[in-house]
Amino acid sequence: MKQIFLYLILINTASFSWSKAPTHELTASFWNSPSFVRSFMGDYGFRSEIEPKISQNEKLIIQEVIAKAENQLEDAITYLEKKIGDKSSAALDFALATMYYQHGRLTRAEQSYKNALKKFPSFLRAYKNLGFVELSLGKFKEASENFSKSISLGEGDGVTYVALGYCYYTLQQFVSAENAYRMGILLFPESKNARNGLVNCLIETSRFNEALALLDELLARQSDDVIGHRARVHALQGLGRERDAVVAMETLKRMRELKTQDLLSLGDLYHNLNLYELSLQNYQEAIDDKQKLSIHRYVRVASILMNRGSYQDCFSYLEKIQQIFGSNYNAQDEKDVLLLKAEVLKATGKTNESTRILRIIVEKHPLEGKALIMLGQHAWQEKDYVLASLHFERASKIDEVEIAALIEHGRMLVGIRDYEKAVKLLEQAEAIKSQPRVSRYLESIRNLLLTSRVRL
Repeated sequence: MKQIFLYLILINTASFSWSKAPTHELTASFWNSPSFVRSFMGDYGFRSEIEPKISQNEKLIIQEVIAKAENQLEDAITYLEKKIGDKSSAALDFALATMYYQHGRLTRAEQSYKNALKKFPSFLRAYKNLGFVELSLGKFKEASENFSKSISLGEGDGVTYVALGYCYYTLQQFVSAENAYRMGILLFPESKNARNGLVNCLIETSRFNEALALLDELLARQSDDVIGHRARVHALQGLGRERDAVVAMETLKRMRELKTQDLLSLGDLYHNLNLYELSLQNYQEAIDDKQKLSIHRYVRVASILMNRGSYQDCFSYLEKIQQIFGSNYNAQDEKDVLLLKAEVLKATGKTNESTRILRIIVEKHPLEGKALIMLGQHAWQEKDYVLASLHFERASKIDEVEIAALIEHGRMLVGIRDYEKAVKLLEQAEAIKSQPRVSRYLESIRNLLLTSRVRL
């Protein structure tokens, strides 16, 4: 009977893959491995307490099903469906469910395994296989419950523990997932999925040193394991070892395994280490890469270049963004790019060009507070205090920039010695959110106001 039921397993199992994080998935090797095939079917008919009995007539039915299934699986399924009734053995429902699974009819497979369990509630393999089907359907909670039930009935193979670990991990039950993965490693030592899963549990629970030790052990055995190298970068970053994380990412780069988002991450690491030339090099490689990310990822890079004072590099990066995405802009993307351009132009002394762009932004986006504040600053610089006040007042009505607008307006009024109005605006800003720097500034302006009154 073992050979008969082994035939019913999905010989050419499809490659299922669920990915919560780049380093966590049940890979095709898991589903296609001999260990999974054996685990899914196992032996049959030798443990009466956890396996249903099958009559001689049902054995003949199974034999006929096998003959049909060899070349006509759908006909075999139709034939077996007609042979199943309330009085038939749970083994027939189990066989039908397995054939449904083989045919990719997962919902039908799920129901047939449940039918088998109604007839024989202690059917170990039905619980386990139902777990695999529900895992394929993304029903992780239900799958974990059925895997656990099969284990409580005596299931002890590593494949089931690995699958249970995956379910717990996906449900963010990391301690339970860790325990399952550790058992999976003991019972299924060749499983990379088990070790990768355990590494992820350690990282998710911030046990980066343990994760790193396990990864070093794994990479010593298989130095070209890309998933392991990626997880190692994550662990090193978790430990704050950014220089080592850079070395790990450069290893991936030499392996030609860095994706576009990885190049941006490597650029960020170099930026954090103040290695700006190497940072820029990776940022440029990322935007030149054939695989394109969403525009806001590149705008973020331009903002980093702007904030660190690399104005020409920022402007060139923005120009490249416009060349690549110009025809696919949405209104928000266009605004973000133009706003950064205006900031760069302002920082490099090209006030008129900056003002022209800011006016275009405000015309299209009247509630863009940052642009209104910058226009106010430009008018202030040109000593057009009435226009500057108008822009600052408009900006102060926008929640996101209200405090900044009040402070800038107050600073301008201090510049023209209107201390009383300045104090009121700064007090209003402090009432919304107190800031030590602003508090000290406000106190100094109050003193100036008192001094000016005494003189009068």
